[in-house]
Amino acid sequence: MVEPFSIHLMLEESVLVTRMTTRLGGVVAVAVLCLGLAACQSEDEPSGLPHLTDPAPSPTASPSPSPSVEPSEAAIAERAAEAEQRYQEYLEITDRHRIEGTRASQELFDERGLLGEPAVWDAVEVDDDFYADENLKQVGQTRIASIKVTGYDGDPLVDGIGGHRVKFAVCLDYSELDIVREDGTSAIAKGQRDRVFMKVVMQGQEDGTWTVNKLDPVDRKC
Repeated sequence: MVEPFSIHLMLEESVLVTRMTTRLGGVVAVAVLCLGLAACQSEDEPSGLPHLTDPAPSPTASPSPSPSVEPSEAAIAERAAEAEQRYQEYLEITDRHRIEGTRASQELFDERGLLGEPAVWDAVEVDDDFYADENLKQVGQTRIASIKVTGYDGDPLVDGIGGHRVKFAVCLDYSELDIVREDGTSAIAKGQRDRVFMKVVMQGQEDGTWTVNKLDPVDRKC
């Protein structure tokens, strides 16, 4: 089951009072993908800069070879970037529909094939209904404070991506976003946190595309 997405946790109680048992979808955005695959240099390792007392380097000395990237790491980086791009597409489409006050589910599922699990399809449709029933629209864009790859399921060196999964940890920044009622007043509760932590899973399909399979908010600061 898809948990309530974080943007709805920010709405006023008066908006949500008739929706307490409803699973709701939400909108998030994405920024630069940080893979964190490079190793850090320890304090005991040489910095690569000569000391004042060191002899001048020989002009005929060969440079040290650069450390090579493992093929599996390079493959994960490439596939994670592709999954992130599809996730970005999902976010941009959802954001646009919430701003325009239109339904996102048909474009996300039928036209772009971005939703990979029935629970996610259902959550987006419920989200569409919620915004329509409450006459709500989004103002501004969700910003991403950070996003990081936390795992990869599957062999990245095989040709296909069917059944593979890329896991992301995302910190969402809602400080420049508002949800407004028909009369233009804000529906976001005062005192709500501006940032929310989200776990995102993208899954590879047999046709070579990535789909959104999991979007879970986590009750922790980021």
